[in-house]
Amino acid sequence: ISITAITLTGCASKSEREFVKGCKMGGADSSTCECVYEKIEDQYGADRLEEKFYIISQTQEFQEEIVRYGMQCMKK
Repeated sequence: ISITAITLTGCASKSEREFVKGCKMGGADSSTCECVYEKIEDQYGADRLEEKFYIISQTQEFQEEIVRYGMQCMKK
């Protein structure tokens, strides 16, 4: 399991690593944080998130999506 975690972490983008780190600091577990990020990435696209993550993350719409996706991911 540790090797898998290291492998997956090594493949994660900078914006994903930063998002998951901040999400976990907010009290969520890794699987929920990763689930939320995947949903965000599906919506915005990986390239757009890499380029403009900070700007996107400051919008009210984004904050509402985080809450909605978080609820969906915690139910899984």
